[in-house]
Amino acid sequence: MTWALSLVVGAALALGACATLSEEECVTSDWRRLGETDGASGKPIGFVAEHQAACSKHGITPDAAAWRAGWDGGITTFCTPANGARLGAEGRYYADSCPIDLKDGFEAPYYANKKVYDARQHRDQLRSRIDVLRYEIDEIRDDDKERREKRREIERLRDDLWDAEDELRRAEDDLRYERFADLVGR
Repeated sequence: MTWALSLVVGAALALGACATLSEEECVTSDWRRLGETDGASGKPIGFVAEHQAACSKHGITPDAAAWRAGWDGGITTFCTPANGARLGAEGRYYADSCPIDLKDGFEAPYYANKKVYDARQHRDQLRSRIDVLRYEIDEIRDDDKERREKRREIERLRDDLWDAEDELRRAEDDLRYERFADLVGR
């Protein structure tokens, strides 16, 4: 098999693997329950199009109205302030799926916690890079120029680390303020 043909076959297999539902699932699905599950997991309202595309390959038309009715119920269990805080603190992706009436309650704690998560990740990456450079310096035997370059890079990274730690403190302060504002009812 030629390289180009292998690429085409691989791409076709990958696209087939992206289908949200199999033929059997398209036939047997409880569309309301599926919509509820999709909503409860934070899938956006347009996600039904993924199911429609998967099922149309098998000549099956999903019950979009039943899916939507289920999604409307499921999304309310996803778009809670507590869930927003948890997902943000875990650094999880949010697909901007909350309806306008639930959006603020979910997004404020999500973004406040996500900002802290991201700031910690950035700080930790800088610390790890500095540790690697220190190890590399210890391993250098006879090259003073290479050692000096790595030390200069550590100094630059320490400045970045200082900024990252400030950013983390600000994000944590913002999160504390957000939690306090929630306690006093804004």
